[in-house]
Amino acid sequence: MASDLCTTISLHRFVDELMTGLLPRAVSRKTLIINQIDRNLEVGSDENLLAFILWNLLDKAVESTQNECIHVESVCTGGQTMIRVRNAGVYFYRSCANCFRQVQDAAEKLGGTIIIDSLDMGTTVALTLYNRAA
Repeated sequence: MASDLCTTISLHRFVDELMTGLLPRAVSRKTLIINQIDRNLEVGSDENLLAFILWNLLDKAVESTQNECIHVESVCTGGQTMIRVRNAGVYFYRSCANCFRQVQDAAEKLGGTIIIDSLDMGTTVALTLYNRAA
């Protein structure tokens, strides 16, 4: 189903477009969203599912953060691409956990997974996509 809709997406541009929709609320919360994704990184994915996942993660980060920076970054290592949303918002973990089931289901449809890691200084949510063999 989702694999039939797989397209190549410039991840940096894609995240920029999602951030544009969140900008008014981020500004009202005095929060910056910093896109640190490699400009050359492309992923093969279902654009709608990827948008649903990343929008939810970014939206929850903005919702739970005030006067802080949210970092969106990518890490590519042997066979996988990880997209991390890091912030210092104390309620980010709880906010993400509330929508986690639907977002995790969408990630699984893409052949990926989501991990939430809450540390003393903040929370990181990582979407890992496993590169498919051509």
